[in-house]
Amino acid sequence: MPVSEEGFQSVVHSLEQGKFAAIFRGIAGGMLLIGITLLYLFVQFAGLSSEDAMDQAQIARAIASGEGFTTDYIRPLALWQLNRSGLDIPEDRFPDFSQPPLAPALNALPLLLVKDSWTMSPKDLIYAGDRVIAATSILLFFVSVVVGYFVARRLFDPQLALTASILVLVTDLLWQISLSGLPHMLLLLLFTTSCYLILLAMGAQELGKPGARAWLLQLGIGALFAAMTLTNWLACWFFFGYLFFAFFYYRPRVLPIAAVLTFAILLTPWIVRNITVSGHPFGLAIYPMGQEDLMRTMNPDFSNLFYGFRQKFRLGVVDQLANLFGYLGLNMAAGAFFLALFHPFKRPETARFRWCILAMWVAALMGMAAYGPVLGLVATDQLHSIFIPVMTFFGLAFLLVLWNRLGFQAGIARLFFTASIVIVCAIPMLLTLFAAQGRSLHWPPYVPPYIGILGEWYQPDEALCSDMPWAVAWYAQRRCLLLPDSPKTMVDISDYEIIGRPIRGLYLTPVSGDVPFLSGIASGPYSKWGAFILRMPQQMGGFPLKTYVTLPIEGQTVLYSDYDRWSNRTTQP
Repeated sequence: MPVSEEGFQSVVHSLEQGKFAAIFRGIAGGMLLIGITLLYLFVQFAGLSSEDAMDQAQIARAIASGEGFTTDYIRPLALWQLNRSGLDIPEDRFPDFSQPPLAPALNALPLLLVKDSWTMSPKDLIYAGDRVIAATSILLFFVSVVVGYFVARRLFDPQLALTASILVLVTDLLWQISLSGLPHMLLLLLFTTSCYLILLAMGAQELGKPGARAWLLQLGIGALFAAMTLTNWLACWFFFGYLFFAFFYYRPRVLPIAAVLTFAILLTPWIVRNITVSGHPFGLAIYPMGQEDLMRTMNPDFSNLFYGFRQKFRLGVVDQLANLFGYLGLNMAAGAFFLALFHPFKRPETARFRWCILAMWVAALMGMAAYGPVLGLVATDQLHSIFIPVMTFFGLAFLLVLWNRLGFQAGIARLFFTASIVIVCAIPMLLTLFAAQGRSLHWPPYVPPYIGILGEWYQPDEALCSDMPWAVAWYAQRRCLLLPDSPKTMVDISDYEIIGRPIRGLYLTPVSGDVPFLSGIASGPYSKWGAFILRMPQQMGGFPLKTYVTLPIEGQTVLYSDYDRWSNRTTQP
């Protein structure tokens, strides 16, 4: 039966503006998002890129295998901590008391899906565990965007919430953090959910009806901040910022006490666990980041630990402010949040919530400066990115207010303006996906196939020592000691089997090889390992691991072993 011209026009109208328009746009947007996800996950993804991501991943695998919160990454300072507390050093399951527990516990679930691929083949360029952790992180990113939509909708309106959600989705930095394997996307989801609960609590406060509901909301807020702290230790500063705001905002002033109680109660079991396994309530997490030299010694000197703290704090704040736009993912709308602080929003809930965000951000800034330094755009201690969505909501609202004041009333003009903002914020993503050359490896220093092969050359009852033990523990599934302060310390640990097994291999990479020669190798933290890093066996004295082989890429990694474990193997280096 032929279709009439009127029927055809009716169908077109339905697709453009009628009842099918929303469905059609939703399907088109979903397909575009799936395409972007596939490009990031299978073209741009080159494996995990962060030390903490690999460390947490190998803990997650231990949880999935039924070994509990244990680690194969052994720090000499952890051995000192156990000795100092009078605790026995476990020969088999070595407890981790450095990393927060929530992300490894969550990642244990998807790792079970690829349990048959836990042993990495030398032919695998991308480890299956890397990809499934990155996919989980991307999924958490999507869920956090959905929750963020409802936050923005409560603050403003559905149209702005949708546009702001798109701006968050096109922020390249958030995708890069997802691919890194860091727990930031779980933290982002928890933070965005806490923002929604805070808005609910503020709504009740504005109506002058705190009641039992307000107390329950504070309990939920405290629980979420506790979960954030158990995801990233630095996230406790978010809570401090919230309490500063809450003290001045809520009536009665004791209302936030409920959040404090929940926060403390939920953290207590992990503190008790740390005391049990390490003798210290905070384990090794108490020590500032960037203290690798401290982690490498069994005779720590804490006299200079906080030397120059004031200067470090000042420089940390200045550095973060100087690079703030980059930390916010070059997202123009997120950067406009600070201008939105000067705009008098009409809704009291919206106007006051921005000060809550500012208080949490300032507290986080101070925490990162005190505990840091921040080591890059994609780093464990880079928490500015967690504020990108909520700052985008306010920044976009402010930009639209400025546009409205220009007097352009036509809807097409407003659409053109918002599209321009989306395109500008999406430029880093477009450059990454279509102009940047995809990486097959995060080199230097990681070559996963030639780290994983160590698991074939060494047995489970043997250990290694390395300048990147987190990668050996993750890819090779072998216990690995962080390179101590001296060869003698390593030999003593091996001879007495302090870590439960003898050390039969020393694996050195660009982590130590690429440090400055004079300040790093000749007279710096690796000075006692200079002969090994420079491949000078004649100066190794009585060191027991005398056989060595250089490994790809370009011989920049070297393995010292007790004997030749590679020449007669089926798989060659």
